[in-house]
Amino acid sequence: MVAYLAALDVGQGPERLALLREAARGAEGWRIAVDQPGALIMVRGDTPVRTLQAGRGWLIGDLYRAGRPVGGEPPSVRISQALPGVEVARDLCAHFWGRYVGLIHEAGGGVMIFRDPSGAVEAMRWQVGPVVMVGSELPDWLPAVYSPDLSIDWSAVARWLVSSSAAAVQSGLAGLTSVTPGALQGREGDELQLWRPQQFARQGAPDMEALPDLLDQCVGALASGSAAIQAEISGGLDSSILTASLARVAGGKVREWINYHAADGQGDERLYARQVAALWDLPLVEAVKPPFAMTPEALEAGAAGLRPGFTALDGQRDLDGAARALALGADRVFTGQGGDMVFFQTPTPVLAADYIRARGLAGVASPYLLEVARWTRRSVWSLTSCAFDARAAWTGEASVAGHPWMEAAGDLPPAKRAHIAHLAQKLAIHIDNQRSRVAEVVHPLICQPMMERWLAIPADQLTLGGRDRGLARAVFGERLPPAIRDRRGKGELTGYYGRGVAASLPWTRSYLLDGRLAAEGLIDRARFEHVLTPEHQIWRGDAYLVLTTLTVEAWVRRWEGACRASR
Repeated sequence: MVAYLAALDVGQGPERLALLREAARGAEGWRIAVDQPGALIMVRGDTPVRTLQAGRGWLIGDLYRAGRPVGGEPPSVRISQALPGVEVARDLCAHFWGRYVGLIHEAGGGVMIFRDPSGAVEAMRWQVGPVVMVGSELPDWLPAVYSPDLSIDWSAVARWLVSSSAAAVQSGLAGLTSVTPGALQGREGDELQLWRPQQFARQGAPDMEALPDLLDQCVGALASGSAAIQAEISGGLDSSILTASLARVAGGKVREWINYHAADGQGDERLYARQVAALWDLPLVEAVKPPFAMTPEALEAGAAGLRPGFTALDGQRDLDGAARALALGADRVFTGQGGDMVFFQTPTPVLAADYIRARGLAGVASPYLLEVARWTRRSVWSLTSCAFDARAAWTGEASVAGHPWMEAAGDLPPAKRAHIAHLAQKLAIHIDNQRSRVAEVVHPLICQPMMERWLAIPADQLTLGGRDRGLARAVFGERLPPAIRDRRGKGELTGYYGRGVAASLPWTRSYLLDGRLAAEGLIDRARFEHVLTPEHQIWRGDAYLVLTTLTVEAWVRRWEGACRASR
């Protein structure tokens, strides 16, 4: 992960940052990238730091020029001294993309923070006197005088339990302010959302034939700074699309193409992964997933970050991935995650609403509607009724109510709102874990240019033929084995995780029922008394509910302890 800590002294006291400077010099793996009056930026490893022109600030992370061909010259950011900070950020957002956080000096004084729309780099802000602190973590070497005064924000934690997407945009620690992806945050913590998904959803559909080239450009750019890559081939559609692009533009940098499968055959996708590897002549490593079990150690490891470890729900798999990347010497891990949201995988009746509202009554007789009815297991008549219901909405839209990306999207068709909601939910993909602390985990399918281009495509076109990711299957079809392009199912690991949850009940039951979330009234104790029984786990499941709730409980316990220790 991109790890950094910046201290910006708006008072520019000559000795105010001296103690922090000294601590950073002795911190293993860290280096001082910027050291000048009023500014100290420290990064771990070779994280790049770019200086903006005219002394306007810095960019931490990777930056690429929009539309730049693979192998082109590194981008430059031309900024005048008088340009308002908001216009600096707008220029970055409109003409560049990447994985970065921008620290921008306002022309009239003060510091503004811009987080790139993908949210790939963490950005938390706090203030110590006149010193503005921005960082991806609170390193253990941080002197106490520069540390924030922290406590658990229970209202934020409650929202995490409703939707994991909230954890990607809301800090659960009072004393830390999270910067929303695509937003510019001012000196008082106020935010201006510069990048909004709906602005692209209202644009005309792009040239469909150019979509594969766009992905190749993004993959090439993201691979350009890497010396050694590990790539996952799950066997699913999204992973296969990513594999094809990576093999084409940066295959020589890949040290390992890996597929994970469960030992008992549950969710085994090797048959499909082998076909992808054979098509592109790639050596495939088939690795057995470590047996899944909920352990206190795994929960504690996932609770170390500033956000709950939702990307490490399978703690053993996370640790194994970290060990493999470290052994390979891989500096980046490429995955196909996020494609399900960008390409539109979710079956929902509101697709009919978008389709009929765009075409009028003539759309009712379309074969598309019949295919959507089959896919969603509804009658054509119920879909038609949904299309004419002004309140029609995807059932999951309520879970992201209040998310900054959903503001001003109310006038969009319901399936396009669902598309935006899916992307908002997927921001949690960038929460750090054990593997991301060893190598950069990169998800090209959900980078800024991909989101923008696919948001511009109407939902009924995304689901071409009335099926999930129909357009993606068509435009990338020549790069895929037919069995994957035409496949309607996917591997299922519900039973695999359910058995692990059931086996851990002897300790997880008391861990939750007598835990901090229950004490604060944030979970329904009576409900969990029923859920946390072998019978319920065998016949009903709810493994994901248990895993996410345990993850939040572990995070709360870890940070409550840290807050007490700091006082």
